[in-house]
Amino acid sequence: MKSILLFMIFVICQLEGKKFSQDNFKVDYNYYLCKQDLHIIKTQNDLSNAWYLPPQKAPKEHSWVDFAKKYLNMMDYLGTYFLPFYHSFTPIFQWYHPNINPYQRNEFKFQISFRVPVFRHILWTKGTLYLAYTQTDWFQIYNNPQSAPMRMINFMPELIYVYPINFKPFGGKIGNFSEIWIGWQHISNGVGGAQCYQPFNKEGNPENQFPGEPVIVKDYNGQKDVRWGGCRSVSAGQRPVFRLVWEKGGLKIMVAYWPYVPYDQSNPNLIDYMGYGNAKVDYRRGRHHFELQLYDIFTQYWRYDRWHGAFRLGYTYRINPFVGIYAQWFNGYGDGLYEYDVFSNRIGVGIRLNP
Repeated sequence: MKSILLFMIFVICQLEGKKFSQDNFKVDYNYYLCKQDLHIIKTQNDLSNAWYLPPQKAPKEHSWVDFAKKYLNMMDYLGTYFLPFYHSFTPIFQWYHPNINPYQRNEFKFQISFRVPVFRHILWTKGTLYLAYTQTDWFQIYNNPQSAPMRMINFMPELIYVYPINFKPFGGKIGNFSEIWIGWQHISNGVGGAQCYQPFNKEGNPENQFPGEPVIVKDYNGQKDVRWGGCRSVSAGQRPVFRLVWEKGGLKIMVAYWPYVPYDQSNPNLIDYMGYGNAKVDYRRGRHHFELQLYDIFTQYWRYDRWHGAFRLGYTYRINPFVGIYAQWFNGYGDGLYEYDVFSNRIGVGIRLNP
């Protein structure tokens, strides 16, 4: 009886052990299959993301840079530049004692030009009224024998009304007539008054033709005797200016016209060289900025043996948003107002702001 009982216990233990081992094997097998599936999924994800690059951190926004650039763009007008090397291939005009301490052909030329909005939507229109100012200087900084004089200065204050028209003929295929400008302009070199005494004879005619020699004032017992008077006083006076702006991509063309308003008759042939208008072509692409200015495009060409105008070609390579390397070439009449009827051929290298 004991033997039968032990045999039954043995059989039951064997059956339970076999069931336990089968259950354990089943659990291990399921775990293995699950692990294998996860490995396959992970492998597929790795392959599908083989060319995936995690996003880089967004660059920090320099709000002050954007603000400064926007502000400079708004104020930029005819260009602010500095040319420490400005060489003239032609002799520099000198109206007094040209054989004594002549001007040097290398000088420092610089220009400061800006415009500031005064009234927006003036008179309930879309236009803006600007106050503009441009000053150009020719500085004989290397001329030590003459104590480095400021050879010539041009002053040009303006009041400009800019109206956006945004006229796109043919659906904009040939560009956009973006703006019209109506302004009032004054141009002079600041020379006049006591510097420009012109003595007259008893018949009322000037003793010397412009340009004369330096003024000599002698005082005899309280009475002033002015002799050898005369200087080259040049002013284009006050005049209205009308401009039309056309744009297409990075190309912009501005054509200006003005009816001549005589102001100073000391240079009656000024209009023969200044004409009634000019044009400016401006092209920007990447870091490159090209400029071409044509002077005296509206004039009586049939009256002259040769063209009395000029062109000014400029190129800027932008280094950063605020400054660029600048080169300029001028050829023609009137590099400065003082030289309105003098031909010159000049080139300069320097820097330009807000390229």
